[in-house]
Amino acid sequence: MELTAKNKSFSKKEWQLFQYVLNQQAEVCSMSIRELADTTKTSSTTVLRFCRKFDCEGFSEFKIKLKKTLQKQGKTDRLFKQDKKALHYFFERMDESFYRETLLTIAKRISKTKLLILASDRESTLALTYAQQKFARLDKIVCVEEETTSIKSVWRTLSSEATLLVFSNKGADPFLESLITECSLAGISTISLTNCSTTSIAKLSERNFAYYYSDNQEADSLSSQIPAIYLVELLFDLVTDCEGR
Repeated sequence: MELTAKNKSFSKKEWQLFQYVLNQQAEVCSMSIRELADTTKTSSTTVLRFCRKFDCEGFSEFKIKLKKTLQKQGKTDRLFKQDKKALHYFFERMDESFYRETLLTIAKRISKTKLLILASDRESTLALTYAQQKFARLDKIVCVEEETTSIKSVWRTLSSEATLLVFSNKGADPFLESLITECSLAGISTISLTNCSTTSIAKLSERNFAYYYSDNQEADSLSSQIPAIYLVELLFDLVTDCEGR
């Protein structure tokens, strides 16, 4: 239930109710209809009329929906705080020499490649799309390898000058694992950006960058791609610097 006055036609008494409910949601959930009416100096009839404007047959149904709204809001607030904390630690790690050196090594490899092959699992498509647009500015052939539209005939002819860059937050995907193995056998360099270095994709790759963003299973799939997108920005700048030398 969305607790909003939008598209609602409230009387003066109903406005009193709305303002109170909006500011005291938790307390309202434990009140009786008479207690709410007395506290807001309205009446039980006004409360019922108010509830019907939120598609509730009575005050009991209104309280049930309000409780669910509060629970959902609490979960959202909790995830936001967790994401904020995870991002803080991620950006702190990016200042460490080990991570910078690992990124530089990857950037040097990309700078020497003529064909950059990109691939991702379904949860990392945003990072993949961003990488495709960003790296297209470089003097390279940039293409995307997908299960439905394979371009293997293209990269097999340039295997010695090709690099596969894989995006996978979870680090486990049958298609990507098979693709990395096939590229490795063809002599193509394989690089992966994953959340953890112990995943199957990380271990199969020639080079891996693990950003350790969050192991929270409830983490939003969009926020989990922020590290990968940030890494694309860093890699683009590093590759540009390498090619400019």
